[in-house]
Amino acid sequence: MTRPSNSNGVPRRAVLAFAAPLVLCAAPAFASGKKKEKEGGEGEKEKADPVIKLGSMALPIVDGGRLINYVFVELSLTLPPGGDVTAFAGVEPKLRDALVRAAHKQPFNKPGSYVLLDEGKLKSTVMREAAVLVGKGKIASVTIGKQTPRNFVPPPKPPAKPGAPGTARPAPQVDSAPIIP
Repeated sequence: MTRPSNSNGVPRRAVLAFAAPLVLCAAPAFASGKKKEKEGGEGEKEKADPVIKLGSMALPIVDGGRLINYVFVELSLTLPPGGDVTAFAGVEPKLRDALVRAAHKQPFNKPGSYVLLDEGKLKSTVMREAAVLVGKGKIASVTIGKQTPRNFVPPPKPPAKPGAPGTARPAPQVDSAPIIP
């Protein structure tokens, strides 16, 4: 019985055994930054994906100088058309550090909540810090994907109004001098 082989006399099993690890190693590289688009019937053209997804990061919820909670947030940076993805190589750790430092100085808390972030403040801070790190105009927009609080913390109670139902009335002031008959 003869074994099937290609035109060079190499058995097919040997070719498959050699090629399979190479294909598996190359698969993540093909999936990571390229997207195929069809252009008006001319065939397929590869184009760089203009979105950079940052990994999940923990931002603090601070109230009155006290750490109350952490919110894990996922961010995506959208580049302008033709934006250079390689400009962000090695910048993500610096951007994360800048965001955590900014959150401790001026918290991103959503008013009245210990489990949500103020998206407007966060987006403007990301845009400002990214412009410092990679240059102005390199990011078109910021998208907040998911916010997950570490713990569920009930919202802060609003201060009670004096005289409102359920509030304690102040005790009447009593003259401390003894009564002499």
